[in-house]
Amino acid sequence: MEQLKKSFAIFVLIALPFFIHAQDKDTRGYEIDVTIEGVSNSDLYLGFHYGNRQFIKDTIRLDENGHGVFRGPDNLDQGIYLVITPEKKYFEILIGEDQHFSLNTRASDLVNTLDFSGSEINEAFNEYQRFMMTMTQRKNQLQQKIQGAGKNQDSTQIWQNQLNELNQQVETKWESLASEYEGSILAAIIRAMKNPEIPDFQAGQPGQNKDSAKWAHRYRYYKNHFFDNIDLSDPRMVRTPIFHNKLEQYFNNILEQRPDSIISRIDWVIEQTRGSEDNYQYTVRYLLNHYQKSNIMGMDKVFVHIAEKYYLSGKAEWVDSTTLEKIQDRVRRIKPNLIGKKAPSLELVGRNGKSRKLHNLNSQYTILYFWEPSCSHCKKVTPEIYKLFEKYNRDQLQVFAVYTQGDKKEWTRYINDNGFDWINVYDPGYTSSFRQKYDVYSTPTIYLLDEDKTIVAKRIGHESLKKMLEQKLN
Repeated sequence: MEQLKKSFAIFVLIALPFFIHAQDKDTRGYEIDVTIEGVSNSDLYLGFHYGNRQFIKDTIRLDENGHGVFRGPDNLDQGIYLVITPEKKYFEILIGEDQHFSLNTRASDLVNTLDFSGSEINEAFNEYQRFMMTMTQRKNQLQQKIQGAGKNQDSTQIWQNQLNELNQQVETKWESLASEYEGSILAAIIRAMKNPEIPDFQAGQPGQNKDSAKWAHRYRYYKNHFFDNIDLSDPRMVRTPIFHNKLEQYFNNILEQRPDSIISRIDWVIEQTRGSEDNYQYTVRYLLNHYQKSNIMGMDKVFVHIAEKYYLSGKAEWVDSTTLEKIQDRVRRIKPNLIGKKAPSLELVGRNGKSRKLHNLNSQYTILYFWEPSCSHCKKVTPEIYKLFEKYNRDQLQVFAVYTQGDKKEWTRYINDNGFDWINVYDPGYTSSFRQKYDVYSTPTIYLLDEDKTIVAKRIGHESLKKMLEQKLN
């Protein structure tokens, strides 16, 4: 039996009224009669999924016989819910149109002893879960046999045929349930879990690499049809883990990790959620947070796009003014230094007191390096950057090293002691706004510029910088 994540405890006493928008309510409300053998005189929780998190909707007290009733005057929003014991063990139930039913189970084996009365979709859902557990066990056993068969092709083919038959049984089960319970939350869930079927492709051009062409065709089709089996505007879906998992898989694993490609698909996906305010809100919020935290270079461009198009344009009405101001400030800091843009101008002072301009440097590439001597990480990185500086000619590579603090004596002494004779500059009066222009909030911070002072890379590690320069200059 699965245990809830530790983080779930944080939400046990929290409701989420601001996430849930009112729907057309049936005056019947909900009434779920629960009996759990082995649990008595204890609190029982009714939780629900919201994307990849879980929250509590209702709490009851079970009597000495393990009996209690979740009851409310308004219908619950449809989706996958969780019945959670005091030990944080749980089982899932479906909340569909009919929200008056009973269930009983045993604390020793919540899933396999679960039985419903008055809810046909939950009976089917429970049977489906047991079926899938059995199929998963068989699949794992067959895969182990295939791996252990080694070079024995006959045995491998036997196990592979059985695995194919197993997959076909699962497909048949899915189709049967989806057809039998058409329109229900159960059918929507089952269909949403299916991947798109990719049609056969024949390479038609002479000399064409058939394997390569077939792979490209399959990828394009899969990318364009990934959401065919899920209605992104169905408000029931956001109250299942499937909705979040689909988004995460698509943007992390399916799409090429290139900002422009991702931006076009973001707009398309968000547009598909427009029929549900909850789905739209969840998707926009998830994507903004995801790309704000991304460690992949260049994804700040995706963040800026989402922030400007959906938040700063007034299309995120759920966000308060304080949050909007923070988003706007973040956009203001990173938009001028996105990859592909002309690097903002910098005119700083050298050790001799003379002015040095970043844009006056003539070299194929320029490393713009923000650092300070007392930074422990800088002490490791700076010598590595200097090795790169020494490796190439000045018409190939220059380093514009910006000291981010104001202690000229410390800075000068460190440079002299280590022999860093590249272009050393600082801002004694803090008038250049270099922190704002280049979003410098920590050191070291490294940018790579081309001969036109266009930003090629930013916030890059010295190892990645080394490989990049080798590719470009060797």
